Amino acid sequence: MAKTPKFDTLDSELVNRLDDLFREDNLPVEAEKPKKSRNPPIAELKKIVLSIDWEITPQALESFLDQVRLLKGVYQADKVVIMFLQILGSLGQYIKSSRSKVHPSTFTLLNSVFARLEKIVSTPNMPEPAKRKLLQAEMAAYQQLREKISQRQAAASATPAPARAVPVEPAASASTAVTAQMLARAITELKEFIRSEMKALRQQMKIGAPR
Repeated sequence: MAKTPKFDTLDSELVNRLDDLFREDNLPVEAEKPKKSRNPPIAELKKIVLSIDWEITPQALESFLDQVRLLKGVYQADKVVIMFLQILGSLGQYIKSSRSKVHPSTFTLLNSVFARLEKIVSTPNMPEPAKRKLLQAEMAAYQQLREKISQRQAAASATPAPARAVPVEPAASASTAVTAQMLARAITELKEFIRSEMKALRQQMKIGAPR
């Protein structure tokens, strides 16, 4: 199936990171835990996601993408978290570029990806296999969304555009010209017929007139 152009910007990086992640299943992962604070780094992203649910604005989308980039730096040692952030960034770019044409399932996936990311981040002792299982589920949903978008774009391309009104002026003019010619010819023929009838009538009157 053809790739959806809206996602191509980040897809290659997403796939490469996913391949690297699952090639290292047998290697120990020592994620650098972010320093604890009253406001976890992901808290700001959560507020932005909630605001996007209410209203999609250019400012909210820019803040969303900026926060995703910031969190990539914070969690750079945690490859599973980076993958979640990569999916969120791809979805954010798609929403930003599509706006009113965004597939409705996009927001469902955005919230689902964020919810699982938040669960992983807030559970530092979560086993790595459990984290990767959550990631696989979201990757599958992400791919399904891509297919839905591709199918909708293909359907839109296959649907013929509404037929435009065909200009009728030239045809009408031609038809009018033909009708006028026919009418003129009919009038001429009628005149000739009247003349011939009048002529015949006068001849009959002359013949029948008393001498």
